[in-house]
Amino acid sequence: MTIAVIDVKTHSLITTIPVGTGLFDTYGMAITPDGKLVYVTTLPDSISVIDVKTHSIIATVPVDDNPIDVAFTPNGKLAYVTNPFSKKIFVIDVNTHSLISSIQVSRNPFIVDISPNGKLAYVTNKDFQGIEPNTISVIDVKTHLLIDTIEFAVTDNLLDISFSPDGNIVYAVGNSPTSNVFAIDTDTHSVIATIVAGDSPFRVKFTPDGKLAYVINRGDVSVSVIDVKTHSVVANIPVEILTGTIDFSPDGKLAYVTNETTGNSLTVIDVKTHSVIANISIPFGQSDVIFTPDGKLAYVTNSININEGFVSVVDVKTHTVIATVQINFQPNTILFTPDGKLAYVSQLPIG
Repeated sequence: MTIAVIDVKTHSLITTIPVGTGLFDTYGMAITPDGKLVYVTTLPDSISVIDVKTHSIIATVPVDDNPIDVAFTPNGKLAYVTNPFSKKIFVIDVNTHSLISSIQVSRNPFIVDISPNGKLAYVTNKDFQGIEPNTISVIDVKTHLLIDTIEFAVTDNLLDISFSPDGNIVYAVGNSPTSNVFAIDTDTHSVIATIVAGDSPFRVKFTPDGKLAYVINRGDVSVSVIDVKTHSVVANIPVEILTGTIDFSPDGKLAYVTNETTGNSLTVIDVKTHSVIANISIPFGQSDVIFTPDGKLAYVTNSININEGFVSVVDVKTHTVIATVQINFQPNTILFTPDGKLAYVSQLPIG
């Protein structure tokens, strides 16, 4: 498995970093808030720690089989890692790259998000057999203790979770049997609203000011816009087939939405009017999009097959592709260092 590193100034591939023991075995990737380290979850059972300055692996942290997601606390001192097979959430000391705690839960933990103030971690848990309710584990980051468990209907398949910028609300997406977004109060850890989105909601993201949340719906190929104050849908925006991910420009004025279908385009939405204002031609199916910290560019991962991929560089002012970086694998997630000088691209897991 490989991580690609791109120089954002020149839009050129400067190195690739082999991680893990297999070809297609990474799921999660995160960059420390200070931009000095990258943590990558790799199969079968470890976290690879990359030094951003040298582009080299400086540590390997052993965990249980099949680590999935990784997230840092805002101060960068801790990393939380989900392990669905062992039903554990691991806590890593970033200074020493060592395990300092493991938290047992009753389901299979997948997605982890940490509150903006760094006090709480919310983790979505699945039941593979569909017998027991899906849950969200609430963890006290200071003590690494499970302090609450939020239960949902057995068939509510929780696919994504996100804290609002002020940390007061969590939105969780459940896509079956109904298409719901659950609003959770982080003081009481209780569901305070159930919002009916479009068909089969898949991803949720808050605008930078926290006033709106955009929900990607894969079933009816739309984006639902939620007013966070009232927890109500205020618009539904038709987009392209098999919509994947979404990102907002730092000023919150634009949303870019990827399209996973080959031959379709990147959708540009005006957040003020909730309308599509442009479609950017990108010839291959896209997996991720992210704006540079200064908001001048957007990087979009796309690919032909498992051996050939690209990162398209979009000028946000003109909504045009100004450069294409070729890489020799199928790209998945892309992240920028906080200073915007480097982009890290992970390989799409296969199988």
